[in-house]
Amino acid sequence: MIKYLVIGKKDELKEIINEIEKKSNGKIIFGDFLNPSPEVFMEKIKYHDRILIADPKLEIYIKNELEIVKNKGIIINILPELAERYLKRIPLDVLKKFEYYYSEFFLSKKENRILDLTLALISLILTFPLFIIISIINLLTIGKPIIFKQIRIGKNKEKFLMYKFRTIHNEKVHSFSKFLRKTRLDEIPQFLNVLKGNMNFIGPRPEMLSFHKMCEEHIDFYNYRLFVKPGITGWAQVKYKYTTSLEDYKIKTEYDLYYVKNKNLLLDIKILLLTFLVIFKDNGSL
Repeated sequence: MIKYLVIGKKDELKEIINEIEKKSNGKIIFGDFLNPSPEVFMEKIKYHDRILIADPKLEIYIKNELEIVKNKGIIINILPELAERYLKRIPLDVLKKFEYYYSEFFLSKKENRILDLTLALISLILTFPLFIIISIINLLTIGKPIIFKQIRIGKNKEKFLMYKFRTIHNEKVHSFSKFLRKTRLDEIPQFLNVLKGNMNFIGPRPEMLSFHKMCEEHIDFYNYRLFVKPGITGWAQVKYKYTTSLEDYKIKTEYDLYYVKNKNLLLDIKILLLTFLVIFKDNGSL
């Protein structure tokens, strides 16, 4: 067990700190919280294993003391490190306090179009028989149009038409359509969006105009998730529930921001594997 001396105000950090402690399964515990003075800091550090900088505005008051304990071998962590390690998302309150730290991670993100095109082509080939069967059943049960097109928000706020198999007829969901939604087979046409370049295979889900407007107005740093193309599946979809409220969207955004910051091939592979698990267990929000 590692005991941290926290440089920050407990009342501002209580929820995040408690969640990190819980997710660490007893590996870490947060001891004293300091709005520090040099004298108190040097006394309290004797009873702790490490230091956690949870508020960079308070860090400046003990800059010299931090150098002293660092030279003695005491490890100093910052709150973003522990939040990402144990929560697998970037809490908005943490991002706000450490905006200077995070800014460089969101400046530019490279797109791996080769991977996305390959996945989309393979998926289209494998699902082509399903595409035909679903199209025929849709035509017979709910009629034309077979494909539903809806304006969504993509990278850098660009609008595009996202494709799905149509599942609503006369404001009702047909029993076959319920099956499509449950198995996520209604998403198959989005492979075409990937080929067209509107979407990636993996990324934050593209939002409808109304939800985009709501999130943009009420969620800090929401637009950071638009630095990459939206995806058919993503980190938020496999790690969080279906979003229905503003508070849900805030947490979903935190997972999206984690993905944008840490986007790499290994994370994409992990998301793909988790996507299959979520579909088979039917406990996700894809």
